[in-house]
Amino acid sequence: MKRIAVGLLSAAVGGSLLLSAGTASAERTALSVRIDNVSPNPVIVKKGEDTRVTIEVRTTEATRVELRLKPVSDQLRTLNVREPKIIQEGDLWRFSTSFDENDFEGRWLAIAEAYDKDGKKATDQVNFSVKREVQEKIATRLTGFRASPSRVRKGRWVYFTGRLQISESRSWHGVRNEKVEIYFRPPGSSAWKWATSTRTDWQGGFRAKARASRNGEYRAVFEGSDRLDGSTSRSSGVRVWGR
Repeated sequence: MKRIAVGLLSAAVGGSLLLSAGTASAERTALSVRIDNVSPNPVIVKKGEDTRVTIEVRTTEATRVELRLKPVSDQLRTLNVREPKIIQEGDLWRFSTSFDENDFEGRWLAIAEAYDKDGKKATDQVNFSVKREVQEKIATRLTGFRASPSRVRKGRWVYFTGRLQISESRSWHGVRNEKVEIYFRPPGSSAWKWATSTRTDWQGGFRAKARASRNGEYRAVFEGSDRLDGSTSRSSGVRVWGR
């Protein structure tokens, strides 16, 4: 994949510029250029994929056309481009390139510049936008969470068990190798503090342990991922006695 600063696309074949094949007319038409279409617009980019974009430019009396694509941003960004393709059919110049998830999300500017045989230039520009696809995440739930024993001497272990499941095909299934965090909250407090963490097994089950320090309640939290929604278990209380 070729990387260019502002997405300069120019018509070139065999190292030489692709020239208009239009026939000469008795009366010379003035040089002009117009960007007819950017398709698709907006450009929707999917994670891990390239989205092909075609820009159509119409001209009169042009022997060379260049197209620049740049983000409307104060920050310098770059555009990932596969080998640029161009098709010229008379006065229609069709540019083709691609965007991916690394490209700037927001408003872009397409700038077309046409030149005649005397070097005279005409310019046109249009706005288009690039957006990342919003993927619907899979629902999850934490079931069967328990902190045990319910009464424990201070400094001894409190053990945690439960299961993380995902919703697929109208039923719930365990999901493996996902990180689950255990949090603790003492009586009268609204703040949950991290206690320990663990990972789920091949059936979605998890086990963990932490030292008992004082009375309170525990809960399990799955923070989610790119494809999975987060979820929180019900709480489970523990009474701590002794020194």
